[in-house]
Amino acid sequence: MKTMIISDIHGYSNNLKRVLTIFAENDCKRLIVLGDLLTPGPDGAEVVNLLNHMRYCLICMRGNNDNYIYPGECDFKIIDDYLKMRLDGHDLYLTHGHKYNRRNCPFLQEGDIFVQGHSHMAWMYEENGKYFLNPGSVSLPRDHTGGTYIIYDNGQFFLYDLDGNLINFLTMDN
Repeated sequence: MKTMIISDIHGYSNNLKRVLTIFAENDCKRLIVLGDLLTPGPDGAEVVNLLNHMRYCLICMRGNNDNYIYPGECDFKIIDDYLKMRLDGHDLYLTHGHKYNRRNCPFLQEGDIFVQGHSHMAWMYEENGKYFLNPGSVSLPRDHTGGTYIIYDNGQFFLYDLDGNLINFLTMDN
């Protein structure tokens, strides 16, 4: 299933709108948000509204800055700590990154995928048959990109900047 992964929106709706347009143009079916939805940005209500419209295809993790989101504000569930799910025969671990991260992650086996946000720096690599990914930040990147996201499609992860430039890609072994 074609999936977009983003993180660290921080209450800025303009780049989120750009990403959601890219989501639709690429015919993605699932949106994963790795947390830090609202603070410190000025457009928190708009961010929640945009994500509420995506609720049927949204998986959303809680970030360290999401403590001020109250039940009833969102029409979608925000998942604490980490989520383990299956992705095309691989175990996929999703987290924000402030509690669990590539240096402190669950027991991973060969073929497992660990995806975190939090650092605002995009990267992806394979190490000993395990895959580690970070989509960076949509709104407040620390890697001089202007914002980044990942699209997963058919065993491959593609890291793009918001202008659509391919930064990196990672192909998983079957």
